[in-house]
Amino acid sequence: MRLIVLVLSLVPAAAWAALVPGAQAPAPGSDLPEPLRSIAAWGFALQRQLTGQLREQLAVMKETGSWEPAATIILAAFLYGVFHAVGPGHGKVVIGGWFATRRARVVHGLAASLIAAMVQAGSAILAVGVLAGILSLAPRTVSAGAAWLEAGSFAMIAAIGALMTWRTLTGKGCGHDHGHAHHHHDGACCGHHHHHQDGKTERNALFAMAAAVGFRPCSGAILVLLFCFANGMILIGVLATLAMGVGVAVTVAAIGLGALGLNRLVERGFGESSLGGRIRFALALAGALSITGLGLVLLAGTLINGPTAAG
Repeated sequence: MRLIVLVLSLVPAAAWAALVPGAQAPAPGSDLPEPLRSIAAWGFALQRQLTGQLREQLAVMKETGSWEPAATIILAAFLYGVFHAVGPGHGKVVIGGWFATRRARVVHGLAASLIAAMVQAGSAILAVGVLAGILSLAPRTVSAGAAWLEAGSFAMIAAIGALMTWRTLTGKGCGHDHGHAHHHHDGACCGHHHHHQDGKTERNALFAMAAAVGFRPCSGAILVLLFCFANGMILIGVLATLAMGVGVAVTVAAIGLGALGLNRLVERGFGESSLGGRIRFALALAGALSITGLGLVLLAGTLINGPTAAG
């Protein structure tokens, strides 16, 4: 019953916060065009309510020592992950950009989304476990230290983007106009799955990119873990963080598969013609350059201005 009440209570309050004039809206996403701004505000309102539910149920679990609230905590954490991933963030841009501009398989889209989400959950668990659990640092110091992981994430994104730019320019990446008379296509790009080395390299680069995106821990997971570590509730903290990761994976997978669908529509429109090959090459190069540029800009901003709160 508590689970049903939690789910049903989310929509009215969130819609009120997002749609009623004068209601306080979160700053992130305020510069987005409509209807994206309203969707982002709705998502942030849901996150606030879910955060309140998490705090309340964790406090009950601490006071009573009972595992009865655990199911509600895990559900709230999962939903938090789903709606947290709806908001602005570089991870969706990177993964969506990859699938919008490069040939890939649906299973790779699902795997990349899961890798990004689970690495993000793992980085939060590891950061709090080491900084708070082993080194006994203050919560503010732990949050600041975890936030600096984003610099590593941005650097890896830029490096992998540069690699894919080089592969595209040298004809090894998706989008290269191969000689169709001999049908020397890259298996991963064309969907023929020949298991060529180039196809494996492309797939491995995708998974490395997903891991780089997830290297930046989620601020919500950090806060939950800090509370749980401080109160000897480590197991439920880890479970809640993993549930958040699964929620993030659901949303990121939806975005990635949507981008992949657009890519395939373009391919069907032009087929294997010479023009289609040039368009695929241009898309692949534009995507790789955009990912490289995004990584470099975010890395420079982090090094100059310091890290933001972890995503």
